[in-house]
Amino acid sequence: MDLSGIDAVSALLIAGGVVLFSLLVLAVVADRPRTPRPDPERLRAAVEELEAYAVATQTDAGRATAIAATAQVTLAEAERHRDEAWADQEAAEREYDRARQAVVAGRQAAESAPVRDPEPDPERDRAVSRAALAAYRRGDLSLPQLREVFRRTGNWDPAQEERERLLDVARMRLAEARRAYDRAAVRARRAEQEARAAEAVAWELLSEAHRSVAEAREAYHTIQRFSQRRGRTRRQRRRRAG
Repeated sequence: MDLSGIDAVSALLIAGGVVLFSLLVLAVVADRPRTPRPDPERLRAAVEELEAYAVATQTDAGRATAIAATAQVTLAEAERHRDEAWADQEAAEREYDRARQAVVAGRQAAESAPVRDPEPDPERDRAVSRAALAAYRRGDLSLPQLREVFRRTGNWDPAQEERERLLDVARMRLAEARRAYDRAAVRARRAEQEARAAEAVAWELLSEAHRSVAEAREAYHTIQRFSQRRGRTRRQRRRRAG
C-alpha cells in the first residue's frame, strides 16, 4: 500500500493555507472604506485557487477511501486464512494425540508381553528389548534401529510398527500445521496494521476535503459580497454625477 501521498497532502495543506491567508488579507482590505479597493481579478484568482485545492483534496480523499476499502477486504481474507490455519492446527493436534496414545499403549503391551520364539537366553533378549525401547523414548535410538533390535530379539509387532509410523506422520503434519498458522497469523497482523494506516489517511483526507470545500464556499461568498458592494458604490457615484 502506497502511503507516500501524505507528503503531497501536507504540501497541499500548506499551499491552501497560504492561499486562504492571502484571501483573508484581501477581504479585510476590501472591507476598509478609506483604502484603495483590491484588484477584483486577484480576488477571483484566489477563489479559483481555493476551489482547485478543494477539488484536489476531494480527489485524494476518494482515492484514499478506495485504498482503505481494499485494505479492509485484504484484512478479512487474511483473518479467514488465519482462522482456517488455526482449525487445521487443532485437527493436527488431535490426530497427533490419538497416534501418541496408541503408540504408548502398544509400547506398554510390548513391555509386559513374553518373548516370542525364545532364544537360549530369553531374559537377556527381554532386557535388550526394554533397553532399546527406553533409548528410543529418550531419542538415543531411531525408529529403524528400534525395529532392528526387536527383530533380533523376536519381539517386533507389525501392528506396533504401523502405530509408530502413524505417529511419525502425525508429528510431521502437526509441525507443518503450526508453521502454516504462524505464517497466516503474521500476514493477518500485517494486514491489520495496513488497514488501520489506510483508514487513518482516508479520514484525514476526508476531513481536509470537507474543510477545503467550506473554505472555498466562504471565499466565493466573500467575492460575491465584494462585487455587490462594488456595484452599489458605482451606482451611487453615477447618481451623484448625474
